[in-house]
Order: sequence, then C-alpha cells, then structure tokens
Amino acid sequence: MSSNTALVIADSPVDGKWATTTSVPYPSASDDQLIVKTLAYAANPTDWKHIDFKQGSAGDITGSDAAGIVEKVGKNVTGFKEGDVVSVFAHGNYNKTRGCFADYIIADPSTTIKHDAQLKESLPVGEYRSGPIDSFAGAASVTLGLSTVVLSFASNLNIKDEDKGKYILIWGGATATGILAIQIATKGFGLKVATTASKKHHEYLKSLGADVVVDYNDSDAVEQIKKATGSDIRYGFDTVSEPETWQSLYDATANSPKVVLDNLLFLSSDKYKADGRSGEVTVAPGTLAYVATGERVKVFGGDFDISPEAFDRYKKFWFEKLPTILKDISHAKLKVLAPGYESANEAWGLLKHGKVSGEKVVFHKK
Repeated sequence: MSSNTALVIADSPVDGKWATTTSVPYPSASDDQLIVKTLAYAANPTDWKHIDFKQGSAGDITGSDAAGIVEKVGKNVTGFKEGDVVSVFAHGNYNKTRGCFADYIIADPSTTIKHDAQLKESLPVGEYRSGPIDSFAGAASVTLGLSTVVLSFASNLNIKDEDKGKYILIWGGATATGILAIQIATKGFGLKVATTASKKHHEYLKSLGADVVVDYNDSDAVEQIKKATGSDIRYGFDTVSEPETWQSLYDATANSPKVVLDNLLFLSSDKYKADGRSGEVTVAPGTLAYVATGERVKVFGGDFDISPEAFDRYKKFWFEKLPTILKDISHAKLKVLAPGYESANEAWGLLKHGKVSGEKVVFHKK
C-alpha cells in the first residue's frame, strides 16, 4: 500500500503557520467513493477560517480543492474509472480522514469533476490569466466554486427553464465564486447577468458573459442596476454575503414582481430592511457546499442538510449539464506559488489579509 503525506492542522496553529506536513494513513474509501492521487491544489478562505474558528483540531487534514488522477473506484461508482483526470472538492480542515491537501484523498462523485482535456501537469511559479481549464492547477481552482454555484442555482434558487432570458443579479462578480456564477448562469441556465465589481474588473466580467456590470462603490449602484434591468431580475445571488451587500441585493430587485434570493452565509429576510414592495420575495435557505455529498453536516455552530429533491436537482446538473459546458468555463486568474504543501500557509495568509482580488492561489505537489 502506498505511503501518504498530508498537510494537517498544527498542534498550536498561528497566523502564517496554520498547518504542518506529516505522514497519515492511506485513505479507506467506501464502495460509493473514489481515491484520487493529487497533483495540484487551491487555497480557499474556508480553510484558514476552519482553523482560526476551531472547527477542526490538531492533525486534521487540510484543504478543500485538489486535482489529480483517479487511483481507485468504489464498486458502486459509475462514470469514473482508474486513470481519469479529475478535480475534487472535499470538506477539509475538519477531521483526520478527509481534506484535499494530501498525496491520496477520498473523493465523493457528487463533488468530483472529470476533465476530458489533456491537462498541463505543472505551471511555473507566477501569475496566469483567466482562461480555459487546461492545467491541473486550473482544474483544482474551480471545484469548490462550481459546487457552490450549482448548489445555489439548481437546488436553492431552483432556477426554472421558463426563466431563460431573465436576469440574475450576482452581487460580487469578481469574487472567485462570482466569476464562476456568471458563467454557469449564462451557459448553464440561459440567464442574463447583472453583477457588481470595481471598475478594473468590468471588461473581464463582460468577457465572461455579464450583460450589466456596475461599480458597487458608486453611491447610486442600486439605481443603476434597476435602470439597466427594468423588472426582469428573477434571481439574486450574494457572493459577498455581508449585511450591506444583502440589503443592496434586495434593494436592487425592488421593481421585480417575483424574485428568489440566496447568499452564502444563511442571511435571512430579517437581515434586510423591507421596502413594502408589492412583488413576491422568496429567500432561499442559504448555500453551504458541504452538503453537496448529500450528508448532514455540523459546522460553525449549525446543523445543515439537503433535501432529497434538492440533492437530485444538484446531481442532475452536476452529472448531466456541467460536463457539456465545462470546456467553455474559464478559471479565474491564477497565482501559482512554489510547489509543496507548505505553500498553503502562504496562500492562506494572502487570503486572510486581503492580498487576493479576482484570482485563485494555487500550488503543485513537490
């Protein structure tokens, strides 16, 4: 059996030294899971937040995003085979057996993407433009984000075919999630997109498919959105999910006769000031990608699950629609750090201290 090395939460984690490399057991997957040999990794804010907010403990395997080669396939798994090139999202930073920053990891099919293209195995340290998913680093950068967006759009917003051509308002279009949300909304659901971002990102977001881009710094940003979209906003998705952005998302849909709103931090209707509109507003339950395995999750003081019906909608898009549009999806700009798991500590520092804008921080196996 192969040896296994992982980046695990340190005994006394501190800012900049959250995790350390050590030997861990080779994973034991169920008949419904895969084992993947990893080659590239992407850092996410949820990684350092799990550690800082003590959601995990010393020795837990870190990391939420990786890409590599399928090593083993559970006997109940369909659609994957040994040798497939895949990217994986897993709930890392949380226990001793899961997490993506390890040589060999457990992967659930519903949070794993098969990539048909021949991927570049390694990218030199540096900055790379947004573009097609043609490298392991690029593949590693998208899976958690895509799972989050598909879960919101297919399961929680439950976007309907009859709403093709209507607007979705995506607050925070230049975030890692927003960049993917724009593309899934247009290519996967046939929606028009209005979004917000600082001016330096406007042309880029339009190149991804956004129809309307407004600078959220403008004092009249909400009015600009209303004017540009009329009464056609049918869905709203807040990728920033702060009280101010949640309020702005709601305010910008004032002209809509019917709208469904979602966010990433379980903000409810009592978190915005209602305007007495006559239109119908539905607030989705909030999107947490960790339920995309279909399992109940306890994290950050909450107990979360997904209904069988919502999970079926997610899986239908994930397994049937996403593969048909994946070749047309662009990853965000990439910032490639030095190879080796220890680069995760550097990456998390960049994320925590606001040194990243409109890009994903990635690294390769050493």
